[in-house]
Amino acid sequence: MAPAGRRYSVSGMDGTRAYALGDSTEEHRRLMLQSRFIGELTEALFARAGLADGMRVLDVGCGAGDVSLLARNFVGARGSVLGIDRSADSVALARRRASSVGLDNLRFEESTLEALRVQGPFDALVGRLILLYLPQPAEALQQLARLVRPGGLVIFQEMDIATGRTLPVLPLFQRVGHWISTTFQRAGVDTEMGSRLFATYRGAGLPGPQLLSAARAVGGDCQELCAWLAGTLGSLLPLSEKLGVATRDEVQIETLASRLCAELVAGGGVVHTPVFVGAWARLPE
Repeated sequence: MAPAGRRYSVSGMDGTRAYALGDSTEEHRRLMLQSRFIGELTEALFARAGLADGMRVLDVGCGAGDVSLLARNFVGARGSVLGIDRSADSVALARRRASSVGLDNLRFEESTLEALRVQGPFDALVGRLILLYLPQPAEALQQLARLVRPGGLVIFQEMDIATGRTLPVLPLFQRVGHWISTTFQRAGVDTEMGSRLFATYRGAGLPGPQLLSAARAVGGDCQELCAWLAGTLGSLLPLSEKLGVATRDEVQIETLASRLCAELVAGGGVVHTPVFVGAWARLPE
């Protein structure tokens, strides 16, 4: 094991594509809403993977800090979490959130993956919805895993975007799902990254990970789900228009959430979210 406190750098990585969802205040709100809606899926993954009290965790692509906050619940006061994000605004928000609840063992730093230099080694590396944006995810994962001690954990959660569905088919939900998935595809985002996690770990030279697949299903007047979907398309809308997927007039973003809820209630249907796939592996001792 490398000595504690040694500074590590990650080099030779291609970095991320431009983040398709942007970095606005509305996108921060969407990220926090997303975490409230799918947070239980990430919590179940962390529990199965063995994230535990006293661990030192690195959260890459931490955004507004939701995954870091969740990891802090697992590692407790004896552990620590360092969240890294390329956005200064996201890091500032995450710091305010940690400060508001008095967590001095939860820190956030601004950095790109290419320039990442941190004090390691860590007991666990975590990330949620990160690898799908990387042009070379296996190469990036290989480099990031070097920051983890022998025997440490590598835990990522990604999704298969096009697997969301409704029963019965609800036309507006179907259109929104098409607009979202098509925009991501045209932007070069891997919309099947969840199912590629096993191959990505192996391509990174890591042990074949264990996998956990999960989704949420909701019916009735689920305003949280409708707001999350509308917020996602809202953050994507400038890119959707640029890529010729959908126009603002077609989407009518201001009323989209309420129209989705009305359709769900009127149709008496159930919405299945996209499948979220979690992967975890322990590095060789």
